[in-house]
Formats: sequence, structure tokens, C-alpha cells
Amino acid sequence: MKYTKKTFWLLLPIALIVLADEWFKILAIERLPENGSLVGGKLFGLAIHKNIGIAFDIPFKLEFVIAFSVIIGAVLLKIAYDDRIKKPGVSFASLVIVLGAAGNLYDRIVYGYTVDYMIWFERSAINLSDVIIVLGIVLLLLNSRRKRRQRRKSELTEAEN
Repeated sequence: MKYTKKTFWLLLPIALIVLADEWFKILAIERLPENGSLVGGKLFGLAIHKNIGIAFDIPFKLEFVIAFSVIIGAVLLKIAYDDRIKKPGVSFASLVIVLGAAGNLYDRIVYGYTVDYMIWFERSAINLSDVIIVLGIVLLLLNSRRKRRQRRKSELTEAEN
């Protein structure tokens, strides 16, 4: 039970960021120009970019992207549930990814594309849900590396005894 409360309180700000991202997307659609013109400078600007594909604008049919997103989300939820006791860091990272992906999945269902509004270097278009997904992936990698290091350490200790 302690893990569940701790996880809830850690996930709450991330969920709020994803909700804020949805609000920013609504404002962006109402007030920002389309791809052609940026509000801001060369390093960072604001504009609407309609990402109809998957990561990096790789084009795929919307139905496939939605189905694939749901399947990956279900797999990550299963990982989060299965690892909640023995690997809470992996569980938490999986839930962070799911929250970020849920924001982009919502866009695809409601708008037919993912709404990106932060433009970096006049090329890369992202939103806060993308940032949350990347954060979750980094946490997942750090947790898997930490577990590997701990396993090696315990193997060395056993070998010495």
C-alpha cells in the first residue's frame, strides 16, 4: 500500500503536466500560426505542427498509429503492474511513458493528428507530452542500468565467498 500512495503522489504532477499540455494545445490551435510562420526566434518558437505520423513525422495511417499506441500502452501497463513490487522504478517509468503517450493518443483521436507547438531550431516540433515520454524512457533506461549494476555487484560478492 505504501508504494501505491508514493507512486500516486509522484505521478500526480506528471499527470497535471499532461493535462496542462492538452490545454496548451487548445490555446495553440486557437491562437498560433500554422507551420509556415513562427512566433519566436530561430532557437525556439511557437507554431502549430500537425504530426499525422509517428515519431519524427514518419507517416502511417491514423488507424494503425492509434491501434499501435493502445497496444504499446497496454504492454507498458502490464509491465508497470508486474514490476510494481520488485522493480518499482521500472514500474514508475512505464507509467510516466503511458501518461505522456495518453496525451498524444487523445490528440490523434480528437484531432486526427498530434498537436506539436514548440518548435526548436526551426525544425523539431514537440509538445509537453513528448517531453514526458522521453523522461519516462530515460527513467526506464536508468533503472535498468542500475539493476544490471546491482546484479553484477551481487554476482561478484557471491564469487568472492
